[in-house]
Amino acid sequence: MFLKGRILPFIGRAIVFLIVFSVVWYFIAPAYNSLLAAVAERLIPSQAILTVQHTTIYIHPIVDAEPVGGIYASALHYGLLLVVALISATPGLKLVQRLKFFGIAVISLYIIHVITIVSFARAALSSPTPSVSQNPLLILLAVIGSDLFPVLIWALVSYKYFRDKQVGSLTCPPKRSPVSC
Repeated sequence: MFLKGRILPFIGRAIVFLIVFSVVWYFIAPAYNSLLAAVAERLIPSQAILTVQHTTIYIHPIVDAEPVGGIYASALHYGLLLVVALISATPGLKLVQRLKFFGIAVISLYIIHVITIVSFARAALSSPTPSVSQNPLLILLAVIGSDLFPVLIWALVSYKYFRDKQVGSLTCPPKRSPVSC
């Protein structure tokens, strides 16, 4: 009953929200990528330049040089879309709570995205050969930051809306029952 009553409708709503947000995000993503690149570029302690071409952020060691690496930013965005869809589909949240949770999620993931881009850029700029894909710590940061962290954010802000109210609470039988509390 729990699966049919709560989880399946939630999953259906989450999928619908994810599809709608993905379509809208297609138009917002270039501006978000430009903002990510602008902030990350200030945190890289060199003359490196980050350029954005729709879904990819390229790392240039100096102006007018060939890029030494690139970050497919759409892979980072998926977690942001997922957490917004999950919060939107969570039953029992009031509008003010949803907006507060959206703010927490977006700001947290923006910081994670900037940290990921700065880490990749530093690794690409410090290596004589672009071997960023060989660094397991960077891959772990990208996976946790873009895939696991959004789900953890959603779980932390919405866990109480999925608890079964009957589990763990004692209910007394009717007064006419031979069994008493």
